[in-house]
Amino acid sequence: MPKDRRSHVGRLARAAAIGLGGLVILLVLATGGAALWLSRADLTSIAERGASDTLGRRVSLGSLHVDWGNPLGIEIRDLAIANASWGSKPEMMRVGRISALVDLGSLFRGVLHYERLRIADAAVVLERDGGGNGNWTFGEGATGLALFPKNRTEFPTLIDFIGDRGLITYRTRSDTLLSIRLDHVAISSPTEDAPARLRAEGAYNDVPARLDAETDSYRTLRDDNVPFGARFTLGGRDTDIAFNGKLWKPLDFDGARGELSINARTLADIIGVMSGKTQANVPLSIGGILRRDGDLWSLAAAKGQVKQSDFSGALSLNEGESGQPDDIALDLAFSTLDIDDLARSFAGGDGPPRLSAIPLKPSALTVDMTAALTALRATIGGRDLHSAALQGRLAGGQVRVKDLSFALGGGGTVHMAASLADRELNMQARLSRARVNAVARTLGATDGEIRGRMDGALTFSMTGPTVGAALKRSEGAAVLALRNGAIARSLVERLSADLRSLFRSQEGTVPVSCLLGVVTMKNGLAVLAPLRLESADATATGGGEIDLPNDKLDVTIKTEPGSTSFFALDIPVRISGPFGRLSAEPLADDDDYPLKQPAAAHELPPDLLEMANGSRCWE
Repeated sequence: MPKDRRSHVGRLARAAAIGLGGLVILLVLATGGAALWLSRADLTSIAERGASDTLGRRVSLGSLHVDWGNPLGIEIRDLAIANASWGSKPEMMRVGRISALVDLGSLFRGVLHYERLRIADAAVVLERDGGGNGNWTFGEGATGLALFPKNRTEFPTLIDFIGDRGLITYRTRSDTLLSIRLDHVAISSPTEDAPARLRAEGAYNDVPARLDAETDSYRTLRDDNVPFGARFTLGGRDTDIAFNGKLWKPLDFDGARGELSINARTLADIIGVMSGKTQANVPLSIGGILRRDGDLWSLAAAKGQVKQSDFSGALSLNEGESGQPDDIALDLAFSTLDIDDLARSFAGGDGPPRLSAIPLKPSALTVDMTAALTALRATIGGRDLHSAALQGRLAGGQVRVKDLSFALGGGGTVHMAASLADRELNMQARLSRARVNAVARTLGATDGEIRGRMDGALTFSMTGPTVGAALKRSEGAAVLALRNGAIARSLVERLSADLRSLFRSQEGTVPVSCLLGVVTMKNGLAVLAPLRLESADATATGGGEIDLPNDKLDVTIKTEPGSTSFFALDIPVRISGPFGRLSAEPLADDDDYPLKQPAAAHELPPDLLEMANGSRCWE
């Protein structure tokens, strides 16, 4: 049975099972019991008393009529069966009208055989208590026919069944109400040895759905030594689901083994089933081998596509215990994953939401989720990340990213870990052996003037309702270091304002003994100090500020006198402006050089301090 929330596959499959098992079993079989008692006496009070004793619940009948013969004709109006003593409503079931033709011999064989059955205006309430017991489980002293079959061996034969205007509600142990509306249901089979066919139209949680199914025979259904074959398609406004396989416990859709496919033109049906709403134009298709064992649903050898992104892997859902959420696990590999495109679809606009407007709050899902995702190429923020991988978990309203990694800088790798809870984000990142020129190309800058491999590390935290607001209450530090690299001679002369650069183009490179940048952040303002580069031809120092909330930079770089040639003017250069429109200009004199106090050792976390200490530029 479903619990708080479940996957679209599980919910819709359950809809089919409850639609057949609930309406037919819980409503239909009550008629057969009445047939036995009414065949003995045409008295309403006797029938009510006998049914109540059999079920251990109060049963009431508005009216009844019996046509004696074989088959036995029965018509009942206003049948009601009381709920369990702990139930949320007084009645478990109420049926407006039932008419049936019952094979007399089946009354004595213990398994009912209906030649014809009609049910209209039925309402059934299904729920479990804190211990997991269903209200459809009756007392130990219940006797007589299998009015409510305990297993598949007691399921009746339905040669010709039609039900109209039915409603089944399932109340979970966390008090979530799931609704299955059955506008019209038809079941037919020529004999109990022939395959049966089921047609149904209705809605699940107000999402319109239609079911078309073919199953093995009733005789196979009652043989619990063999699996029961079922093939069905379930269609909604935007979603089609198909299953072809076997079930060991068909009344609970348990022990399922078979092929499952889902094709959703948008996510409207799927999210609607989970009591949510979205206008996201995100098509989804997926197929694989479905397996259910008790509380565990799994889809192995899965392949599919979300929007334009192909993926393969496995999915599973573990239904939670009493008061606990369901737990979903995703292990998927994508060829390409365009996160920007998905964000645009969910945002309903032409582009992804602004970074500053993104809420620092986990999604309000009532399920836990573990994800292991990989992508050969992922697009985010307009940039392509190669060999991306994510391992993370969402549980209890908290997000924990164990590792987010991607390739950067021609053989370099970025690894990130983060946690998000109570609007507080904590993040650590490390860059290893990235080529400077490749990173420059990734960032859209000119490459080739500084070469070598660099390492970096970052620690950062912020608190607030959105990224923009949280940046104003943030703090952190970062270190970027390069060793044994090289710098173009032409860049050295430009940095030192060497007069010779006006008359010639200097070629070649100069070895760089060290390059180090240290950033300390507080309330959205990042101070860059020190920034130092040492080479054989010049030593350059600098510093400045980065205004993260307003996307602005103000950094000044200057070569040290005595480290450059006789022709160098050593004029400071100021780089400033919005990130997208940076400008560089020489300063008039040293008084305009905005010196910043270098970060102190105690301002850096141990791992960042260790990286800085490994550079000869750290003083």
